[in-house]
Amino acid sequence: MSDTFAEELRQSLPAEMERLNVPGCAVALIRDFAPTEIICFGTADRAGGEAVTADTRFSLQSVSKSIAAWAVMTLVEQGRLDLDRPIGDYHRRWTLPPSEHFDLSLVTPRRLLSHHAGVTVAGFRGVELDQTQYTLLDAMQGRLPQPNAEQTAHYEYWDLPRDDDIITVTHPPGQGWNYSNAGFGLLELGVEDITGTSFADYVAQAVFAPLGMDSACFARHEGLPYARPHNRQGQPIQDYRWLCGAAGGVYASIADLARFACAGMAIPGRGKGGGALSPASVETMHSDHGHAFDIDDRQFRAGLGHVILDLGGLLNVHHSGGSIGWRSIYSIFPETGTGICMLMNAEGANELWQPVVFRWNQQQSQG
Repeated sequence: MSDTFAEELRQSLPAEMERLNVPGCAVALIRDFAPTEIICFGTADRAGGEAVTADTRFSLQSVSKSIAAWAVMTLVEQGRLDLDRPIGDYHRRWTLPPSEHFDLSLVTPRRLLSHHAGVTVAGFRGVELDQTQYTLLDAMQGRLPQPNAEQTAHYEYWDLPRDDDIITVTHPPGQGWNYSNAGFGLLELGVEDITGTSFADYVAQAVFAPLGMDSACFARHEGLPYARPHNRQGQPIQDYRWLCGAAGGVYASIADLARFACAGMAIPGRGKGGGALSPASVETMHSDHGHAFDIDDRQFRAGLGHVILDLGGLLNVHHSGGSIGWRSIYSIFPETGTGICMLMNAEGANELWQPVVFRWNQQQSQG
């Protein structure tokens, strides 16, 4: 099935990319619990003309949240973090502002991971690469530079709220899904305060290394192959440094995103976890933690750092990501060992990946 699907993509995607002003795209198809096809289209940087390859690093944006969940679960397995204990118990550098309306002890890692903690939405917009003085704590306290014209236009086009305010609890914890980048900021600070190391270094040691994600990182490094983001017109734009790595800071190649996707599958003889986690921990992340959102007649449920969906009686686990100039998606069927990953370097790529992933998922769920 994947071979036929791959050929369809080779025939159809270039024209769609041209229509949607998407310079580059990388796709991985997974069958029998392993990548069977990696297909690369277009250019990593329209200005430079470098071709996208299996090793080109893209920004994963909110797919980073799924990776962050794996990092949190390693601490659970080590007995250093309790999913149902107040997250504030683990913080040494940050305290949620007092609330007259909500019980802050209900803001737990489990609820943060499932977006049920009631924390500020907070986009945690990126800062320009030369604005090195800003940290996650600055973002948590609302100490961010004014958005530039490019960022302002992005917020207006997508009708996104500004995220300049201090992080607070704005909804009753445990009483509804409120997607929150800020919640992953609280988790990132907790991981750092527990481990005594940076979040990036801990994830590299606890998740990237055991899964063999050699390209994955939290920054752009000179001399290595990175894609460049592009706007809705397909024009190259600057990249940004994301102050919350847990919410959206990971860069990785399509090959490494596929490795991550496969690690969450029930591989015969090995189970889920890929050497980084036990199968039981992956099951916890993939379990139903409450309603997330509905699209048409499909009810999406919240996992821990993942979104889950019943498709034809099969469990589908996925997460997408996107911000200025980047789009990403991975979608897997953990029990049957199939999946798809896509990385794109353009603002207009939602219309590219959504029908592709829908068709793939529909084929898998129908056998």
